[in-house]
Amino acid sequence: MTINPRGHAARIMAAFALHASVVGGLFLRLPEIQLDLGLSEAAYGLVLLGMPVGVVLGSIMVAPLIQARGPRQVLVWGLPMTAAAQILCALSPSGLALAVSLFLLGVAFSTGNVAINVEADRFETAHSGRIMSRCHGWWAVGFLVTTLVATLLVREAISPLTQFVWHTVVLTLAAAAVLGTMPVSTNGGDTGPARRFAVPGPAILAIGAFAAAGVLMEGATRGWAVIYARDTFGATDWVAALALPAVVATQTAGRFAGDRLVAIYGTVRTARGFAVILFLGTLAVVAAPTLPLLMAGLLLIGAGMSTVQPLAFAASARAPGRPAAENVAAYSTISTLIGFVGPSAFGALAEAIGLRATFALALPLPILAIWFASSLLPSRTAGQG
Repeated sequence: MTINPRGHAARIMAAFALHASVVGGLFLRLPEIQLDLGLSEAAYGLVLLGMPVGVVLGSIMVAPLIQARGPRQVLVWGLPMTAAAQILCALSPSGLALAVSLFLLGVAFSTGNVAINVEADRFETAHSGRIMSRCHGWWAVGFLVTTLVATLLVREAISPLTQFVWHTVVLTLAAAAVLGTMPVSTNGGDTGPARRFAVPGPAILAIGAFAAAGVLMEGATRGWAVIYARDTFGATDWVAALALPAVVATQTAGRFAGDRLVAIYGTVRTARGFAVILFLGTLAVVAAPTLPLLMAGLLLIGAGMSTVQPLAFAASARAPGRPAAENVAAYSTISTLIGFVGPSAFGALAEAIGLRATFALALPLPILAIWFASSLLPSRTAGQG
């Protein structure tokens, strides 16, 4: 069969969007489930830990499955299973049951997360072209679109259970249509024997150090940018709510431009350039005396962190010495830990010293990213996977 690279790439990007649609719809409806179960804020916070625990465990253990079955087959079954786990969340009779449901969803979600990134890397290796950044751009689009649809369903008083059931049906059909005819990728870029557990090695830890600034700031801005605009600058609710779209808009735009920039300037120079933008954005957020300057800083933060995950996943997949699936899974474990633990620590610090000072503490992280940008090159990580 003749493989059409453009059609193959489009299917991979669609898989990224489908994968994002699960969390895009779920996160918006979880507060309703919290109220239905009568969970306090403290209890709800503990329940939410079920998903990152599942993601970490799934990331550590999924590599041999992808190595044996291939990303496409894993996605054909994994995406519907992830969507179906939402139904368990809506049917949960207690906080403990919800935590278990979120844990199962996290395991299934991590399986798809590793699989789509491995598939994107295999495409890049086979066709000597870059699509990873655009793939993550489509992930952001999928997240945003599903969030908007879920918002409309909330407005129409459609229950979370109804939404999740129909979402599972639609996603299952879409996954079959998108992935059923997708060419089977080869693992020619994989090196080394597969291990049962994907524990991060020195090379992946270095890539994690590069990515720490972007991953942490993504979580921090999603959780605290709106509150910062409202409480520190006195913005009205609807104006403060613009803080999050400001970040997401430039993040998405940066991801769609990232592949082209890497092709022109190279991986390390692109990574360092975006890290400088992230530093300037964080500095603007810290020093901003007015709301417009705060919004400008958030726009810069969104752009600055836009290519962090695409570059980190691509570099992880190409780190020598271990199969790509294992390296991607190991990096996914690190980014999950930073992404979920970081914002919680950020909030605890904000309670003690205030949001402005807490954002200031993040200023050294983009400098760390500049220093570790060289870890994105396989030649710098040979034998250290």
